[in-house]
Amino acid sequence: MTSSIVPMTGQDGPVYTVVDITPDLAKDWLGQNIHNRNLRERVVNGYAADMRDGNWVEDGQSIKFAKGNTVLLDEPPIVGGALLDGQHRLSAVVAADTTVRMLVVTNLSDSTQETMDTGAKRVLGDVLKLRGEERYVPLAAILLRVYLWEVQGQRRSMKANNARPTHRQLLQFLEEHPELRRSAEIGSRVRTAIPLSASSGGLCHWLFSRIDQSDSAFFFARLVDHAGLVPGDPIYALRRVIENFAKDKGRVGEEHLTALAIKAWNAYRDGRQVQLLTYKPGGATPEAYPEPK
Repeated sequence: MTSSIVPMTGQDGPVYTVVDITPDLAKDWLGQNIHNRNLRERVVNGYAADMRDGNWVEDGQSIKFAKGNTVLLDEPPIVGGALLDGQHRLSAVVAADTTVRMLVVTNLSDSTQETMDTGAKRVLGDVLKLRGEERYVPLAAILLRVYLWEVQGQRRSMKANNARPTHRQLLQFLEEHPELRRSAEIGSRVRTAIPLSASSGGLCHWLFSRIDQSDSAFFFARLVDHAGLVPGDPIYALRRVIENFAKDKGRVGEEHLTALAIKAWNAYRDGRQVQLLTYKPGGATPEAYPEPK
């Protein structure tokens, strides 16, 4: 076990130690978790996935313990009290069943827990902006939507389940699918033309372009400029139903609008006329979620 103790403010101040935390050690330290917040399984699963895949990076975040006399580690000797911060990372070490190097801070006052996690959490859009991505806001939203669809197979619910993808998983997915940047551009254009979110428009553009790039280009060009559209045209029907939903006071979910867009695409590809686009997700005979073809 590689460790180093660096006292920073004397005997009465915090002590900083770098420790290779094994699953067994993480279990022991979780026993010191007396008054932490409720465990968020989705966060643990995301951390564990990064640890298993070798994507976990030391970013300066630490495992924090209050002052106390409990022996936390024999060699080098570390003593402390209640676990103040780090339950999700320690739980992820156990779940991933792997050893992870982390900074450990001991000898803290119990009151320090009151100031933890009060800063703004860095979201994926912030990370993409730091990387110089031009359309970082819609790209972040589209990345998540496409990942949930393609990797996790989610259709009806656009909210991540307990296996919520981490930033590193989504960034890796972007590296594997650079064409998502083009989908972010098209999704943004659609959003300025009709009341369809950039994430829904971008998801559909990515899905449809994989099937036929030429057909997809025409579909989205007409969705934006509505040139030559007449009643009976599936793209005309899609624009109309989206605009009508936007006028209603009730909010329609993004998965519902995406389903309508897919149905319009399928009709367009089949050469079928459509007067009215509908999708029935509930009731006695719910409709299966459409798949683009």
